[in-house]
Amino acid sequence: MGWDTIEALLFDLGKLVFVAYFLLFVLSVFVERKVSSLVISLMVLAVANGAMTALTPLLYELASMPGLFYKFLWYGVFVFIDCIAIFLLYKFHNLLRQSVSSIASIIAVAFLALASIQTLRFFDRFVSNTEVFQLVYQYGVPMINIMLVPLIAIFWAVNLKSANKNVQAAPG
Repeated sequence: MGWDTIEALLFDLGKLVFVAYFLLFVLSVFVERKVSSLVISLMVLAVANGAMTALTPLLYELASMPGLFYKFLWYGVFVFIDCIAIFLLYKFHNLLRQSVSSIASIIAVAFLALASIQTLRFFDRFVSNTEVFQLVYQYGVPMINIMLVPLIAIFWAVNLKSANKNVQAAPG
């Protein structure tokens, strides 16, 4: 399998990421049946990713215009959404008196990694003009988004299994 095929696969899968995040959020609401760290985290993830997905065509159109400001908008808006998502993730946990779960931490780290990649790519491309981070940006952003889906599912399954063991082991 060539890199062109892998690249096409990554971006095709990237189109489904929002749907996967949204379905995980809806499933978490039905399974958890209460406000939890998982529900909060998936809500923030789905909303942030939905905002980015909705803004991408407009930002792409703007970024194709001449001028550094328009290029900055492409990267800057994504960094801004990632940072707001991290803030909201922890703010909602605090407001709703929920402890931050491992899933919430993974999602926060993913947002931080995405914001870092976007920032490094902007400086790499338009400030230093080195193109060092081109591949990291090109493959890193979709890979982080795609890998979050199974990571969340695995951690959630482990947490559910652990909770069931604790319920069964409790004296009744």
